Amino acid sequence: MSNSQLTVQDFSFNRDVIQLLVSIKYWGIRAEAQSSTSFSRLRKHFMGEEAKAREQHQYVEKKHAWADEWKEITLKLLGIDAITPEKHLGEKLKELGLTEARKNALCVELATFTPYFEFAEDSKEWESLSFDDDDRKRYFAFSGHIMGESPATLQRTWLEFNNAIEKIVKANAGPNLTWVWTGLGAAVLIILAPYMAGVIGGVMGLSGAAATSAGLALLGGGSLAAGGLGMTGGYIAVMAGGAIFGYGSGSAQYRQKLRETSKEELLINCGKLYAASTVFNIYGDQRHDICKAALGLQTDLEADADLSFLQGKESEGKQLEAKTVVMRSFRRLMRGDL
Repeated sequence: MSNSQLTVQDFSFNRDVIQLLVSIKYWGIRAEAQSSTSFSRLRKHFMGEEAKAREQHQYVEKKHAWADEWKEITLKLLGIDAITPEKHLGEKLKELGLTEARKNALCVELATFTPYFEFAEDSKEWESLSFDDDDRKRYFAFSGHIMGESPATLQRTWLEFNNAIEKIVKANAGPNLTWVWTGLGAAVLIILAPYMAGVIGGVMGLSGAAATSAGLALLGGGSLAAGGLGMTGGYIAVMAGGAIFGYGSGSAQYRQKLRETSKEELLINCGKLYAASTVFNIYGDQRHDICKAALGLQTDLEADADLSFLQGKESEGKQLEAKTVVMRSFRRLMRGDL
């Protein structure tokens, strides 16, 4: 972990780093799948050894099949030729020469990824696959080994991410709000699948920035991550909540794009930024800078909402107002008031 002060560049990844991120997630999923169990402990007692072995093999193979499909779709959408072989992951990480802060940002993305979602709306192809606490621990063990980070730190990152999501949703679920989530269960659903998972099956014809946005959604980054704030140097993604952190330094076009994103996507990025700041020690003035960026976004969203209501666009105004509530609650969370 690091006490160093971060800038938005520390959250910004180029294609080489994203390729490594895809690769670690892919091999991490395959590693956890190898020991994943498809049946309950109670059911296990009523199965013969041959039946258990057969079912276990089929379950592992199905998890591997999901990982392969996820990999192929993600690589195609991001325009990446291939993943890094498992035995070269550590070597590739060293070759990239990432600062500790950027490695921490990468760890946030690894820790907040949850596999085995559906790739198309109404699909139930993968519904039998689970990702329980034991599976997650194996995934964290693999990812932590590659990143040189404790699995316990990745676990804490996941817990803080969930904690942030749940607190923000709970603070804003009530009869007096126009955008109520149905409860904490809805927040869990948001976490379990990328925001674009329901339409991934229909976006394979995308190209350019649209394809990158879709590909980053499969990574857990979402369309917020695409664009890189207009920075030079080959950056194509801002992750670990850096999209919100960099709001004040972004171009007018980027700020507009961020305001147009969904409240769910804002919520996910607030959770990631909170986890990054809590687990990886972004304190003092830096935490104040995060609150200032969030306030800037909130203020602009409120101005957009005012304009929509004044123009008679009530539905649009309510959607914008919902986003302001997310940002307001995030600021309360950051300052310890939630």
